[in-house]
Amino acid sequence: MPVQRESDINDFAFEYLRNHYIAQQGNSHVLVDRHEQTKQGYVSEGLFSFKGKDEKLFIASLHTHNSPKISRALTCYKKKGLSKLRYALFLLVLAGAFMAGWQVAQLALWIAIPAAVVLATACFVLHTLLEKRYRLHQLASLLDELKRTPADEQWLGLSMSSLTFRNNSLASHMLAMCERRGIGVITVGKRAKVVLMQEPRTLTCRRGDFLSHYAAEVRIRKAVLGDSYLRVA
Repeated sequence: MPVQRESDINDFAFEYLRNHYIAQQGNSHVLVDRHEQTKQGYVSEGLFSFKGKDEKLFIASLHTHNSPKISRALTCYKKKGLSKLRYALFLLVLAGAFMAGWQVAQLALWIAIPAAVVLATACFVLHTLLEKRYRLHQLASLLDELKRTPADEQWLGLSMSSLTFRNNSLASHMLAMCERRGIGVITVGKRAKVVLMQEPRTLTCRRGDFLSHYAAEVRIRKAVLGDSYLRVA
């Protein structure tokens, strides 16, 4: 029997988000574009543009470029946790500290053994904290790339099962980081079903609208606003 693989988020996210905004806004005219560049050259894998309920232009961006890296990090942590190097370090420090205390300082066993255990445990805990912080820093760096392609709402699409988020502290931290940044998260797993993990927070553009950041601004405005845009222009 062939091994069932995770589905690719790029095969499902566009239709899912298009239907999402049609149902949410009651507007069937949602323009979907792929690989749209900002005027600075950064790429959004998907751009959804439509006229909102307030008759203003609304755009949402989809990001899947870093999906393999994020999915691999969360899945690996789910299966294996942190690296086993921590245990090797614990044993190495334990043996080294004991030998140093016994041979160099000529301490008694009842002093050398507890001192070695305390030192090895401290190294183990410190290694654990630093490794987890490093992994969180890596995820934060990948999420911060979304700032380069601004939109009213931003989505992160991941090719991984939603079950990976269960009992997975790293995945929980990742969702919390997305929530602070206002990023929505969707996943697709082996059954090719898109799961909404988290809704995005609608952001406010300080000047004009977010479409002004994109190279295809004029084309998209004409396509979405039509006569309204032409009259203003």
